[in-house]
Amino acid sequence: MPSPRPAPRTLTAAAAALATLAAALLALPGTAMADGTLRVTATNVASDAGSLVVWVYDNADAWLGDGWRTRKVVKVADTRKDGAITVELQLPAGEYALSVFHDVDDDGKLARNFIGLPKEPAALSNNLRPKFGPPRWKDAKFALGDGVTVQEIALQ
Repeated sequence: MPSPRPAPRTLTAAAAALATLAAALLALPGTAMADGTLRVTATNVASDAGSLVVWVYDNADAWLGDGWRTRKVVKVADTRKDGAITVELQLPAGEYALSVFHDVDDDGKLARNFIGLPKEPAALSNNLRPKFGPPRWKDAKFALGDGVTVQEIALQ
């Protein structure tokens, strides 16, 4: 004989209790995903033309594609000081990798040559400079905690 199904009110009450418990656990210190500050300083910014574009990736599958997690664009003329620009982003703690470029012509795209190499000044997190083949996620990724994480990268 099959067991009787619980009354719909019992399931609703159980779901409400679980939601309350989850909210209480997240309110405890150390259980919620804290936001960290990512401070990106791009050096070797040679002119005030255009914008600096920062793409933040949070997984290997999206790396250097259109699946960036966060994108920040700042006008170079408004923010360049002594050949450098600093940008801050608030992100949940986790693993990230960056692609940064100086969009000199301000068209929103990284200009590339016929073999795909950047024609505009660009850099990757950890100052990664791949020698053969495309840059790998595992070499560019870094950990962001709940404090301030600094990535100083030199555009080339």
